[in-house]
Amino acid sequence: MISPSLKPSVLLWILAILIPLTLITTYSLTVLLFHGIRRTVPYISDTIDFSPESCIGTFFISISAFLVFIIVFVKHFVIQNNINQNFNNEIVFNENENEKKKNRVIILNRISTFFGLICSICMHGVSSFQYHNASVVHSIFAASFFFTGFIYLFTQTYLDYKFSKLPKRILILRRQQYSKLYQHSIFFYLISFFYEFSKININFQFNTISQIEQLREYNENSALLISQ
Repeated sequence: MISPSLKPSVLLWILAILIPLTLITTYSLTVLLFHGIRRTVPYISDTIDFSPESCIGTFFISISAFLVFIIVFVKHFVIQNNINQNFNNEIVFNENENEKKKNRVIILNRISTFFGLICSICMHGVSSFQYHNASVVHSIFAASFFFTGFIYLFTQTYLDYKFSKLPKRILILRRQQYSKLYQHSIFFYLISFFYEFSKININFQFNTISQIEQLREYNENSALLISQ
């Protein structure tokens, strides 16, 4: 069995480098090629509106969206683990009520993760449909990105306050990001996951063909013994 591992903080490092580098590159090209910046502080949409910066922006922002997709999944399991630890260590007077409360929190975490995943898909949509080519589709994806992003940030901050043993400065930083929700807030919020992600590993397990065959034979023999 092959069992490689990966520190999820590596994903955050890649994202922390890729997003600013992409935006600096696309902004520089927009200015150099006189494609026009409509605002003093431009939106991301302004810097990926025309070719060639739109090609560069779409490519690298799509990669970033894929990274965000994975990061949201990893954070889901981090929160899930925190919830389990919290309820396992809690003194229980009413087991049924405690179980209902735990289930409600687990559902909230799933809903939060769902909105986080949709946010990453909308991020890909914003980069794929430039404003001057498809303004309506671009605007829908942009609005959805902020809406789902706000819900994700709000619910994750609540779950962190309740179930994560994070330093106060990290919690304050996250609350500030969702409370003002500018276009870069989601990016800074995700980067703050460094604290949790640096302490865990993602393990991957791959079985060889011979190991799969052995497992299959074992299961068949076990089934035969049970039937006898």
